[in-house]
Amino acid sequence: MIQNTPNYPVQQPNVNGQQGTQATHKPSFAPSYNAVQINLDTPTLNAPQPSYYYDYPQASGQPYYPPVQPQPQPQQPQQPVNVPQPQTEQPQQTQGTQQPQAPADVNAPVDANAPAAASDVDINKVLTNLSDPDYDKQAVQMEEIAKKGLTNEADAVPYVQEDVFKKLFDIINVDSTKLAGPTEQQLQLREKVAQNDMAIYNAQQAGKDPSTVELPNKLTADEEKLANTITPLEQAERNKEYALFTTAVLQKTYGDEIEKRSGNVVPLTDLPGAAVVVDELKENQNPAIRLAAIDALRYVQRPEYKNDLAQIYSIAQSDADEGVAAAATDAAKSLEAPQK
Repeated sequence: MIQNTPNYPVQQPNVNGQQGTQATHKPSFAPSYNAVQINLDTPTLNAPQPSYYYDYPQASGQPYYPPVQPQPQPQQPQQPVNVPQPQTEQPQQTQGTQQPQAPADVNAPVDANAPAAASDVDINKVLTNLSDPDYDKQAVQMEEIAKKGLTNEADAVPYVQEDVFKKLFDIINVDSTKLAGPTEQQLQLREKVAQNDMAIYNAQQAGKDPSTVELPNKLTADEEKLANTITPLEQAERNKEYALFTTAVLQKTYGDEIEKRSGNVVPLTDLPGAAVVVDELKENQNPAIRLAAIDALRYVQRPEYKNDLAQIYSIAQSDADEGVAAAATDAAKSLEAPQK
């Protein structure tokens, strides 16, 4: 076993084909992060709705901000992808002595039956981006990995490497407690933005033209900019959520590829980083991170993992945060639903 503002209905993640259940979550008005949010219902990649754990009102209808464009980086020599290549027969030589070949360099958590990886992934660049101090560069790289895994799982195989997992775990384990968070002024401005967004939302619900609504708070452009400025602490916490789901995408890729090659199902406890995800669910102080951990577990969910996941979800159902407890309850119910 693995070690240990109004509310609007939101569809729960539809994982492994089961129908999601309705739950109540607080919508977020907060400014979009320049990265990706992964929607488990489709799954697709959508303009993100960042989760804050600060006490200020939240509402829907946030403005869209274009995704960050990664900065051009110099090309680095491509490191061989650490996934074993398939063996092919070499033609017999009639003259001379055949040179012995060195064994494949394998440091990834993939066994010898794993499929060959594509050769167009610059792993050096990937690792550099994941460890970049620029949080948006980290997020853009995680978006690239997750998007490939969601679109065509085979395209994610080159990323199934020990070093990539380690970088994701480093992002998850960052100590963000010493990073700068939002100031009191920012929190007050965000509350005013939330009130304005709520007024617009209510007008839309009433069939009115939002542009005709008299907003309760008059904000200058500088005040709106300050309210929408994402602090280092919030960026780090956001990236933890992304890293958890990107880890899940690679975990699923790993397990599925091993099953294709060997016919064996990798136990949940043997998925790379399984304990990391569970620890975040059990111990992280940010409810948004705990929710992300549940989403990550649901993404890799399959009938063979039912007993392990039932125990994990059962513990999470007693979470002090109502949203996390509700998500864990939905996850537990999903174990009983027909799965593909």
